[in-house]
Amino acid sequence: MTDAVLDHSRQSMEQGSKSFAAAARLFPAAIRDDAWMLYSWCRHCDDEIDGQVLGHGAVGIDPVLAGEKLAELRVRTAAALAGEPQADPVFTAFQRVATRHGIPADEAMDLLQGFEMDVVGRRYDTLEDTLDYSYHVAGVVGVMMARIMGVEDAPTLRRAQDLGLAFQLTNIARDVVEDAGAGGSICPAPGWTRRACRATKWISPSTARPSPVRPSAWSRRPSPSTPPPGGGCVI
Repeated sequence: MTDAVLDHSRQSMEQGSKSFAAAARLFPAAIRDDAWMLYSWCRHCDDEIDGQVLGHGAVGIDPVLAGEKLAELRVRTAAALAGEPQADPVFTAFQRVATRHGIPADEAMDLLQGFEMDVVGRRYDTLEDTLDYSYHVAGVVGVMMARIMGVEDAPTLRRAQDLGLAFQLTNIARDVVEDAGAGGSICPAPGWTRRACRATKWISPSTARPSPVRPSAWSRRPSPSTPPPGGGCVI
């Protein structure tokens, strides 16, 4: 018998991320299926806020409309977590995986808070700001994915969070010059100090070399299910 919800989730990953789809094939079937379903919800939320389809063709949307969409995502996600019947396969899928693996509501909401940071146009002038954002849009996804893989102990969940942070920081480092030229919101100052810098300072690749992050900065990273420094609830 065909599982329409699972099928929808699989197609979402295959069309939204070829690399994730390839990696998912390495999992045992049960973990792979749940990874598809978690991805489907994450992908849908991101698409709604960015005005795109399956991660492609982002055009951006009016901040007011984005705020309305975010509010709706919060309501629908909360309803799914509360066990209310869902008609949309995206939220049915998330409900299944969250229930099966005991994903805490605050972790799901932390991810949505990360999207709120995009909606309000928050800037990230310090390392602490950037880690806060990276936790909300990626670190917490690593934690939820680890739960799907059967992880329950805090130290291992912490390492899964770190991997999510690393992925996001890699993406930021890759795109920082291009984003700065377009007026991007992440602007790493030399040494990642607290003083703000102008985006134009980083347009030239020859000057876009922020100093390495000091290891001591990582001592302030948040624990799973705990807001990062200066942060609120989970996206």
